Amino acid sequence: MTETILKSLLLATVLSIFADNLSCALAADDDSRPNFLFFMTDDLNKEYYDCYGSKLGATPTVSRLASEGMMFDNAFTGQAICAPSRSMLYTGKYPLRNGAFQNHSAVYKGTRSVCHYLKELKYDVILCGKSHVKPASAFPWSIVMHTEQPAGPPEKYTRPDLPTNELEDYFANRAKTDKQPFCVMANSYYPHGEHPKKTEFTPDSVSVTRFQEDNDRNRQSESHFAQAIKNSDDEFGRVLALLDKYDLTENTIVIYASDHGRFGKFTPYDRGLNVPFVVRWPRVVKAGTRSDALVSFADVLPTMLELAGSKPDDDLDGKSFAPLLKGQTETHHQYVYGVMTNQGIINAHVFPGRMVRSKQYKYVRNYNALEAVERREQADEKLTEFFRMGAEQHPGVPEEELFDVIADPAEQNNLAADPAFSEVKTKLKNELQKWLVSQNDFLKDENNMPLLTTQRQYRVDILSHPKNKVKLPANLKNSLKEYRFYTHKN
Repeated sequence: MTETILKSLLLATVLSIFADNLSCALAADDDSRPNFLFFMTDDLNKEYYDCYGSKLGATPTVSRLASEGMMFDNAFTGQAICAPSRSMLYTGKYPLRNGAFQNHSAVYKGTRSVCHYLKELKYDVILCGKSHVKPASAFPWSIVMHTEQPAGPPEKYTRPDLPTNELEDYFANRAKTDKQPFCVMANSYYPHGEHPKKTEFTPDSVSVTRFQEDNDRNRQSESHFAQAIKNSDDEFGRVLALLDKYDLTENTIVIYASDHGRFGKFTPYDRGLNVPFVVRWPRVVKAGTRSDALVSFADVLPTMLELAGSKPDDDLDGKSFAPLLKGQTETHHQYVYGVMTNQGIINAHVFPGRMVRSKQYKYVRNYNALEAVERREQADEKLTEFFRMGAEQHPGVPEEELFDVIADPAEQNNLAADPAFSEVKTKLKNELQKWLVSQNDFLKDENNMPLLTTQRQYRVDILSHPKNKVKLPANLKNSLKEYRFYTHKN
């Protein structure tokens, strides 16, 4: 009896392995699998988009996509800085787990990305435009399309052009010969500065955001920023036109997003982390729909894997939102998370933060707020001067913040000290701590707030480097040359 059972189990195992291999093989040969095109713009808040309520009129192509697909109100990156946001998108892991949690930093060696996963499924994985991720071993693109030349006159085109001519050559050749599916990451350099000197927008035609004083100078600046936004939207229009021209539209899932907000950059607030996010999938996604589900950049890779016919890796932080696209559910995550790190930027200082957000509430912990520094000083802890200096860069920011983001979307009314919200705060604080442990975040022990190794041009010592934009007392310049910086390891 036992021998019969063992034989049955062995046969079932063999058949299961065979079925999995057959499924992968069929997927690799199945020309009906969707292509993917992810278009990303650089440093652009959601409120600048016409489809999200702006009256600027600079994003008609994105509005067209929204009318043909699904627009997301609660899509989030995990960090409002370029390299960490992009690395998270490509790896399906939050910044602390993939290693790129400071700007201009690299993911851990051995990290697998969209390049590895989709190439194994016989996809061409193409980088078209801006990269800002490293090392090359973690991002072995099938093809890299890149240019340093602006599209036209320097007074209007101030950033490198998206190389759509190379993309067209690829699409044209593929239409004639190769039916291999593709994943194109088309990354615009706009509207990141430098902004155009000539603009079709007048100061009277723009709206100054709530983050700025409404005056002539800011309106003039906004009119030039609007041209940079329009340049990016024009690039996106060129890409969509290529899909139409080569009969690729019907079988290509198009995703549009910004890497993070311009206002709110380096912060854990929605103005930095809550990004525009629109998906078009002909014949599947109902045109003109809108979702308030919580989704994350970490979800993009597992979604692509599922739709390409593979099972997403259990080690990824995200999960597929394919059921949302197919109309099978209206919910996704209960919480999304965010990271703030200020030691690897040009005005480097110590002020780390973490956030957890549900649909209604957001909890933010600022680990080096002045009140925390003063508490540690009163306990006679020996702190390097860089901790107090970092705290003094944010004098009005408390250690804990709690916002009702539905009633207070601008996050102006801190409820953390309100007894009526103590249960909400405790719940979110506990959820954040669980996440920190799962990420192996060095802040899981709140007393562990190290000075971090950085990977910028100043080597490891940005904090005390004379070129740091934070004004340093003479005695602190180059004072950390012999300091043993902390290097985070997953």
